Amino acid sequence: MVGHVTKDGTLAGPKVLEHAIDCSLLLEGEADSRYRTLRSHKNRFGAVNELGVFGMTEQGLREVKNPSAIFLSRGDEITSGSSVMVLWEGTRPLLVEIQALVDHSMLANPRRVAVGLEQNRLALLLAVLHRHGGLQMADQDVFVNVVGGVKVSETSADLALLLALISSFRNRPLPQGFSDFWRSWD
Repeated sequence: MVGHVTKDGTLAGPKVLEHAIDCSLLLEGEADSRYRTLRSHKNRFGAVNELGVFGMTEQGLREVKNPSAIFLSRGDEITSGSSVMVLWEGTRPLLVEIQALVDHSMLANPRRVAVGLEQNRLALLLAVLHRHGGLQMADQDVFVNVVGGVKVSETSADLALLLALISSFRNRPLPQGFSDFWRSWD
């Protein structure tokens, strides 16, 4: 049997396919990245929502032993607009860097671009910063990115995103050694 994943992430094809399979795995990656992530969405014999990270080498795909290293771009230089968080992928904690660039816009409608994060979540957090934080970003272009191409959908990224946005808006880096290892305790 053959099926495919639609744009919204659901399984399409014969309906019986969803119930006939024992395991559903999704291999993802950006076209310009040598890294690929493998996620389990259904696993009758083990854990789901686990993440495997692989790098393309001359010998084929190989496991990345320390995936956090590819999700961090920080060098020795401290820059504004960058924040690190812990992302839980199944049972694996990963250090992930969130980058933000906030800059004055010359456009009537400033741009809001989110790569690796949900666009609507960015809009919500910008509204929270305006209403409760007193930061006016309505005339600013806002670009956010998750380093390494990983996609973050959980709300535990909110604090790291807010810190990166404020850091970029004020053009002040977060203090050296400061990391926001926060997690939602649901």
